Amino acid sequence: MDDTASQNNPPADFNKLDLSQLQSFSFGTQWTQEKPAADDGRPRREDRRDGPGSERRDRRSFRRPAGGGEGGQTEGAPAPRREFSGDRRPRREGPGAGGEYRGGPRREGPGGDRGAPRSAPAGRGGYDRGPYDSPFYAATFYPEDTSFNALAQTIRKSCRTIELFEIARTVVAKTDRFVVVVALKQPVAGAEAAAPRKGFYVSVPDGIPFETDEAAVAHVLANHLGAFFDLAEVEVDAPKGNFQVINKCSLTGELLGPPNYHRYNQIVQQHHAARVGGRMSIEAYRTRIETVRDPEVVNQWLAKMKKTTRYTWKVAVPAASAPADGAAPEATAAPAAVAFDTLEEARLHLLTTARDKVVRSTDSVRVSGKTAEAMPDGEIRRAIEGAWERQRRFPLDTANALRGRLRREHFTIFKKGSKGVSYVCAVKRKFRVPGQTFSDSIGALISFIEANPMVRASELPAKFLQLVLPTPPIAETAATEGAATEAPTLSIDDRARLSRMQGDLVWLVREGYVTEFIDGRLFAPPPMVEARKKEIESEEHDPENFPEAPAEATPAAPAASESPAPAPETPPTS
Repeated sequence: MDDTASQNNPPADFNKLDLSQLQSFSFGTQWTQEKPAADDGRPRREDRRDGPGSERRDRRSFRRPAGGGEGGQTEGAPAPRREFSGDRRPRREGPGAGGEYRGGPRREGPGGDRGAPRSAPAGRGGYDRGPYDSPFYAATFYPEDTSFNALAQTIRKSCRTIELFEIARTVVAKTDRFVVVVALKQPVAGAEAAAPRKGFYVSVPDGIPFETDEAAVAHVLANHLGAFFDLAEVEVDAPKGNFQVINKCSLTGELLGPPNYHRYNQIVQQHHAARVGGRMSIEAYRTRIETVRDPEVVNQWLAKMKKTTRYTWKVAVPAASAPADGAAPEATAAPAAVAFDTLEEARLHLLTTARDKVVRSTDSVRVSGKTAEAMPDGEIRRAIEGAWERQRRFPLDTANALRGRLRREHFTIFKKGSKGVSYVCAVKRKFRVPGQTFSDSIGALISFIEANPMVRASELPAKFLQLVLPTPPIAETAATEGAATEAPTLSIDDRARLSRMQGDLVWLVREGYVTEFIDGRLFAPPPMVEARKKEIESEEHDPENFPEAPAEATPAAPAASESPAPAPETPPTS
């Protein structure tokens, strides 16, 4: 009894576990257990990195919370790509950094950034490659006759002196002021050989040059067919045959025809030349043709083919000549008109009968600026545009081409200043020699200009005559006052002095003793000995200093309607 009772009611400390022994137990793997560090008084790594009391940084990858987070990016979505702004070089921040990478600008081009030529810097964003320079064609610009004659007449009437480069910039500023001569470039010795160009094929009706004969013929047929044929819409019989499908242009939606139609290939080629052009090759275009199997579409094509364009050749009928004995001329039957119902037949007849009126070949071509502006895209147009942009920046070649034209028009070209700037004037310069005298008013004026070089003509009344010119009247609230305030006027003597000075200045400028620049500045060289005077005059007419352009490149312009009147040999006296 006692043993049974003791088994049913065990003591309180029977099979008691000591849980304090599990405090040092770790349930992780052995390599994740932290090793005890010796307490040597130095701060631990995490304490040095994060500071005392900071939580240990979790180095696992960070995942944005669902819902977008900053920037609206969802969980698991790839990071947004940074947009390329044309310059991926690192930038330096801070005052005086300039935002530029000290490693130098990148050279971009085919094949990465190796082998690309550098050009002049164009700001902090990189280098400016400059205008396109064609390896095949060279373009030279010359003034157009009508605009040049107007410009020359303006310079003659004003008697002012203008920089040669300013005239060149005026010529190349607009397309209606110049003509461009395009020629083949000579191969450079030692340079990498490029595919040679044989010449130019010029469309005779409008003078536009092309690189190939086929391109020139296609241009004439597309734009000037009416100059050779009379075109008319006529009714014809619909094509006969078993047509199940119709091929359709996916670019324009035009119905081309069934593949088993005998003129199908011809229609495709004509449509490609007229509507697609240089956007893609004929082989690539054929892959863009769709096939439609629909009886309604077949009927639409048959209805379309019932109308065709008839090309009637324009034949010039020679006038009948009267017999020598005075008898009535014999009646001659007019030649029958030659007509064609397809463009291919008309094209063949045109090239067989009058090819010289369609295309001509040449080694160089001369086109107006307006014609060059209407040229189709290609290497010739790129060469002209690149050369034009270079001349608009620095018109050295155009200025050299202008020298011969200006000299043939009897303009004076001289150089002035340490940089040798070339100037153009319709008046031949004259130089005073020691002891040469003028009237009192002219002598005083030229002496003042010599002592005050580059003084402006508008400043002479105040600086030379000590006159205060009246300002133009200023209207004061015309709605309320109804009148303008009157400014003080000059006296009769002051008007006479001003008029005399203006007349003396005009005489000095027209005689060549004073140079008046285009901006109104005045310059008079000091008196010089006769030997120096002849030396300067010989330099101005030396062909070595002012070489003329080739005569075949710049044909002489028609003579101007006005020529400068001969200058008097002796100055007026008071």
